[in-house]
Amino acid sequence: MSKFSRAGRPLRKATLSLLCASAWAAAWAAPLAIDLPAQPLGDALKSLARSAGVTIAADGALLAGKQAPAVRGQFELSDGLRQLLRGSGLEFVQSIPGTYLIRAVQLDTVTVKAQAHRDGTTEGTGSYTQTGPSRSATGLNLTLRETPQSVSVMTRQRMDDFKLETLTDVMEQTPGVTIDRQGDGNNIMVRGNAVNLQVDGLRQLASGWYANTQTFYTMDDMVEIDRIEVLKGSSGLVSGDGKYGGTVNMIRKRPTQEFKASVGAGIGSWDSYRADVDLGGALNDSGSIRGRIVAAAADGKDFRDHAKRSNQTLYGTVDVDLSPDTLLNLGFTHRHREYYGASSTAMIQAYAANGQYLGLQPRSYNLGAPWSGYDQDTNALNASLEHSFGNGWKASLRASTEKTTVPLETTGILFMAMPQAVDLGYTRDSTNTNRGLALDLHGPVQLFGRTHELMFGFDTARTRSDAYSGADRFTNLGLDYAAGGGGIARPEDLLDYPMDNHSTFSSRRNSVYAAGKFSLADPVKLIAGARLTNYRQYDVTPYAWSNYDIKKSGVLTPYAGLVVDVHPNVSLYGSYASVFKPQSAIDASGRVLDPEEGQTREIGAKGEFFDKRLNASLSYFWMKTDNVAEETGNEMPDGTAIYRSASGVTKRGYELELSGEIARGWQAQGSYVQNSSNLNNYTYLPKNQFKLGSTYQLAGALSGLTVGASTRWQSKTTAGPLVQPSFWVVDLMARYRFNTHLSLNLNVRNAFDKSYFAGMRDFGRVQYTWGAPRSVNVSMRYDF
Repeated sequence: MSKFSRAGRPLRKATLSLLCASAWAAAWAAPLAIDLPAQPLGDALKSLARSAGVTIAADGALLAGKQAPAVRGQFELSDGLRQLLRGSGLEFVQSIPGTYLIRAVQLDTVTVKAQAHRDGTTEGTGSYTQTGPSRSATGLNLTLRETPQSVSVMTRQRMDDFKLETLTDVMEQTPGVTIDRQGDGNNIMVRGNAVNLQVDGLRQLASGWYANTQTFYTMDDMVEIDRIEVLKGSSGLVSGDGKYGGTVNMIRKRPTQEFKASVGAGIGSWDSYRADVDLGGALNDSGSIRGRIVAAAADGKDFRDHAKRSNQTLYGTVDVDLSPDTLLNLGFTHRHREYYGASSTAMIQAYAANGQYLGLQPRSYNLGAPWSGYDQDTNALNASLEHSFGNGWKASLRASTEKTTVPLETTGILFMAMPQAVDLGYTRDSTNTNRGLALDLHGPVQLFGRTHELMFGFDTARTRSDAYSGADRFTNLGLDYAAGGGGIARPEDLLDYPMDNHSTFSSRRNSVYAAGKFSLADPVKLIAGARLTNYRQYDVTPYAWSNYDIKKSGVLTPYAGLVVDVHPNVSLYGSYASVFKPQSAIDASGRVLDPEEGQTREIGAKGEFFDKRLNASLSYFWMKTDNVAEETGNEMPDGTAIYRSASGVTKRGYELELSGEIARGWQAQGSYVQNSSNLNNYTYLPKNQFKLGSTYQLAGALSGLTVGASTRWQSKTTAGPLVQPSFWVVDLMARYRFNTHLSLNLNVRNAFDKSYFAGMRDFGRVQYTWGAPRSVNVSMRYDF
């Protein structure tokens, strides 16, 4: 025990009594001038107690060898005491009025870290990397190092630091991902291909032209999401059919055992406002029922003329321990969106079809009319039931249903400059429904003296989109293209336009799958599996070229990967993965061609450093698409084109990624990616890309301040004669935490106001979409 007293005489008590005073309540609340140099913690506490007129008691063994940082400024006593204890592993509690007891930090933080290691949760870790398992690549519980494919994780801390509020915001800063903007549409591209979307591992899909997956979900607020895992390359083991580029898996927040609450509000450029609230914890005395409710509302304009939008999100979830071994989770999500001044997927015309250069419009230019837009509502329900058996095996049942409705969407777009054309139309009674169900069983087995992990499962998914539409194109309205869509008047008879058509897009798939992690030797693990899928897609639209009924049974998508630990912190890996996409083209015998097959082969190295606080990876990949439909130039008697299967696109490249804590208080996530393709029509996507986001929490007197920057660079892109040279975009952030509860945040996007094309196309006429100019956001957050 420490032996100190004010008179210099040893204390015979078991604690260190530094000072007592009767005015403890006033001292606790009133601002206190503190000017303490860096010194032994015991001395610092003694000085603080004397100046505040309170008693601070501690076991001398806890203070031995510990140093206190310098603390200078005006503080409430509680905040000053927290500053002295920062980094010591100690905390204080008030025992009796005017007396404060120093003790070792209780297990709350340890619980957060243990949960993160167990289920992959990133919220509360303060980290830019994921330490727990991920199931996004194989369905097995594998760490990033154990996964023989590239996986990038955007953690809750990464999203909060840089105010990445929508899915598009997050993907724009995700390693290896390109956001290709086509008017209002935001296409998520990985390795030169589109991606699949999932929520908690269950498929999300929308059909149609404008209301497609890339637009439907990319404007959603991510307030209820804990992390986003992005699998690069083919994903047939977890999805069967789908896109070749990768899979974006959004994983929701879950209830917490301890009470948790926060509120935030912010204001930004273009009259934008946003507020959010997050509240959760145990709902009964035993903690066997836990709940959480999260809400966010945003409203504002856009950098483009007369464009405005608002979003509201409400998410609720509850965990119920039905028994010590059985956990039930229920959740719901409601979203409402209003978006006007919309231009759909129309882009600004730079060159006419005859090659004439039309000049560039300002960044604020908008093709859409002020009345062009929609109201949209989404309601989703999700549930899961998990049961642990006594032998280490676990069963999981997951289900979700989601329905999005748009009662009426009106469209007024200045579609082309030369020849000038205006599109007017509407879509009404538009609905999109997704339903999914998955059941899997996984656990350990003993074989040949080693422990292996097996998984077996079944899932089914349904999606359906319906809409009624009418549209027409006019070329004689006499509008000035340079004035944009603001001059387009809404016709009174808009809803009576011709082409009143009913479009239907539907698909369903049923799959069985199995996978395993096999321990071949202490440093060697084999991950292998396969999925067998029955698939049907039925589409009817006003356009004859997209009407088809596709049915395929027993489509196999195998998977294999090998991971070898060559060092306690480093592994080498190689993998093969595939995914398929049905097609409607027929051969000379009238038979529908086999599905396109996207194959990904990848080799690389992964490392975990600093007690798994830092992850690093280097990978080389090559992708090949087989069974691509190629026109023969011949036709069937009814005029249907005849195709043949051919070897398709080959792409290759490499990726380097680093994420996590580089040093105490310094978080970073960065990547360099290079993609090459044997096709010339991919020049609108960058071949090389660099991204780096980093924050640093200052020490000493500025310990409440965190500063950071996120930068992204991409190489030259082209669309016909239109060239976008390589460019940098830099975002900045700063956060000052006044105390453990209140913080002020400043975020600046595109800080140097770089003008650049965020998307380009050559459709005979060359078009482009501007990237957003500089914007500023100021927000405050209070954590209870």
